[in-house]
Amino acid sequence: MKNISETYTKREKNRYVIGLVGQNILYGVISSSLAYFMQFTVLIPAALVGVIVSAARIYDAVKDPIMGMIINRSKLPLKSYLLAVPVPTAFFTVLCFANGVYSNQNSTSHNIFIISFAMISFVIWETVFSLGDISAVAFPSLLTTVEKDKTLLLTLRNIGAMASSISALAVQPIAFALSVRFGGTALSERNAFLFTAVVFSAFGGVLYQFIALGSNQRVTAENNGDSNQFRYFITNKILRKITASGILGALESMTGVVLTPLVTYYYASKDPLLSLFYTFLFGAGSFIGLFISTLVVPALVEKYGKIKLFIWTNVLCSIPNIALFMLYLLYPQNMTDILQVIVTFALMLIIGLCISMSNTVQSLIISDAVELEYKLSGNRPTALFFSVQTFIIKIGAGISSLLAGLCYSAIHFSSDEIAALNSYVANGGLPRLDSEYSVLMNALFFMFTIPCAIGSLLSVIPFIKKSSK
Repeated sequence: MKNISETYTKREKNRYVIGLVGQNILYGVISSSLAYFMQFTVLIPAALVGVIVSAARIYDAVKDPIMGMIINRSKLPLKSYLLAVPVPTAFFTVLCFANGVYSNQNSTSHNIFIISFAMISFVIWETVFSLGDISAVAFPSLLTTVEKDKTLLLTLRNIGAMASSISALAVQPIAFALSVRFGGTALSERNAFLFTAVVFSAFGGVLYQFIALGSNQRVTAENNGDSNQFRYFITNKILRKITASGILGALESMTGVVLTPLVTYYYASKDPLLSLFYTFLFGAGSFIGLFISTLVVPALVEKYGKIKLFIWTNVLCSIPNIALFMLYLLYPQNMTDILQVIVTFALMLIIGLCISMSNTVQSLIISDAVELEYKLSGNRPTALFFSVQTFIIKIGAGISSLLAGLCYSAIHFSSDEIAALNSYVANGGLPRLDSEYSVLMNALFFMFTIPCAIGSLLSVIPFIKKSSK
């Protein structure tokens, strides 16, 4: 039986997982719906949405390592941050959806206020969320000195990601259904998203509060007096490689950026039940992949090593993405037929499994970087090193959002065109069958698949030369 002083208790493990569920519910609300809400509900021009989301994400990504360094040098334990952030995070999640509707009929000052509110509320949310996210990602490495238990807890983070997937699946269809109840106007849809955000945020915030309750930190994480922590990005070869890999693979995030408009306009035409079905079709791959990843990654890592597993899951991920785009090119107006739906579901299962396994192994590689640094310098900068993982996620989302916004602008699909498309859909139109919207449909499917394939292949480059454990 393990010494209780060396590893976490069952209660600590369960509370950590419950807290992750709450945190990821909040993240799922923002990641799945906010960009759509800005561009397609409150009708902020596409280029501006791209700038808002990408600027906020890039700011947040650049800020994360700095915040990780500050947390490392702080005398406060990570537990203090984890207990402080759940309520503010839930509040600012709601605030992001409390904006007005952009319109040419508004005064210039009113539209400027709407744009500014969108930018500022999102930046504040990103900042508050990061305090908890960096601490939550690093926390498992401080709860145990037993390597096997650390691997298990890092792998169980996938349960939180499952909650994010479920939240992402549910928000949009619920908001569309409520929008019809509220009157079916643009303002009704705004109110529906706001109400949905309130409900999900309240629930997620309560669960999030459990993440560190009653937990004991068993590993010292403070990096006392080290004022030059950024040197680790040069001197620590594991950290250097995983950071370069994440930046090269940034385009993998394009899939999440484009999912909601793809489902909304190609597959569902804003029908709530169809939105739920097709969002599940695409999201189930991630959900099932996370579950399988939790079960198989420890054994696969032990058999093949972390680096080999990371390389092959990313290489494999590119294949179904390319296949899905080729399927669309063959059946551009018929992807809702039963055969295409079945094939799409199978391809998304493979993609979801590959991405989930890759992300899990990425966490384990970062944990190895922490231990390497302890051997090299005697320091264990856990928060800084795990902030790299949040940096990778956010820089990818920022770059992808900017490119998506530029793509929408290039095909002349912005606020006025979106308003016309929404009116077309409200009158029973099916955009996928109308040649007027074929360019938009092509762009959505391209952005959903090909950038992810490219990013997956690029992400393995830093690890190709040495593929051992």
